[in-house]
Amino acid sequence: MDVITLLAAVLVNALLMLLALAVCVGVRARGGLQAWQLMLLGQALGFGMLIAATRLVPLVTATLGVMALSASASAMVLTSARFLGVSVSRRGLWLPPLLLGVVHVFLFPNLKQTTGVTNLTIGLQIGWASWLLLTGVGRARWRWLCGLAALGNSLLTVARGVLVLGWPEIYPRFLVPHPLNIAHLMLLNASLVLGTMGFLLAHRDAAEQALVRLASLDTLTGLFNRREWMQRASRALGAVGSAAGDAAVLLMLDLDHFKRINDERGHPVGDEVLKLAGEVLRGELRASDLVGRYGGEEFCLLLRQCDPEAFGRLDARLHQALRRRCEASLGFAVDFSAGAVRLQPGESLAAAIQRADDQLYRAKHAGRGRTCCANGVL
Repeated sequence: MDVITLLAAVLVNALLMLLALAVCVGVRARGGLQAWQLMLLGQALGFGMLIAATRLVPLVTATLGVMALSASASAMVLTSARFLGVSVSRRGLWLPPLLLGVVHVFLFPNLKQTTGVTNLTIGLQIGWASWLLLTGVGRARWRWLCGLAALGNSLLTVARGVLVLGWPEIYPRFLVPHPLNIAHLMLLNASLVLGTMGFLLAHRDAAEQALVRLASLDTLTGLFNRREWMQRASRALGAVGSAAGDAAVLLMLDLDHFKRINDERGHPVGDEVLKLAGEVLRGELRASDLVGRYGGEEFCLLLRQCDPEAFGRLDARLHQALRRRCEASLGFAVDFSAGAVRLQPGESLAAAIQRADDQLYRAKHAGRGRTCCANGVL
């Protein structure tokens, strides 16, 4: 096999993958796929420059080529980090290509050192991406696919660097048809396809999760929307069973004078009040409790294993926390009226909501800013 031919195949493969992504997801794709497109572009430019270095101004074209390949390895790290939702050092991304370019110019007369340092640097960069992908991988198929492809590339690239520095008689140089060169370029061709497939799977999974969030969460408060809360609450009541049903409390909560806030201060301020209410509810409730925006300025809470004393403390905290948060953030206090009932054995969710709503009606007519409870809650 001819190494130049394989380099050209990598270049064409990278361009085809780049074109396919541009057609499928667009050139303005954000997040991980955007970084992967940069990685493919870096591969194409890098190997194109290395091919050109065999005929045109070797010092310049070869230096630009290794800088592009190092930048593509940094783009691979960035792709992995974005899909995994982790942060990586920006300096760790842009510094290796720049330093490698400088070192490459100074070491260029010594082919052995130039090839060794270049391969070790890029191999370690790809190893960083592999480490991100394979650490705690679990059952994520796309992470296995991309991580193992990156690991194979990293090992072969580092091996080439080690051989050329330590045993140059075994591995003479990059452009000869050495088995290591052939194996690496064939794996690189395959990994471009595998990586693109893997990150497309990751993109699809992220899109599906985003759709699930949009379908189940209220976009303004970040709480469950009414439909999702009703479904989860119904399942929770079914799991609790009639024997332990009396341990759960249903709380219907309505922000006081919310229409007046919208009319006098504007809807953006009203939206901010709803956001703050959502933050307070998330911050004060336990992980086992269910809270959702029932509609408008009304919220519904299902508190499991909540005795009367604990409910009294929680209710006081909620009133106090909402008043303080709104006064600190908006300059005026906001309170709520609420109705609470303890679920009865075998009671349906709809019946419990109706009873809680009756108690909420009592709280409003008693002067607002309070919680009215059916017998057995407090």
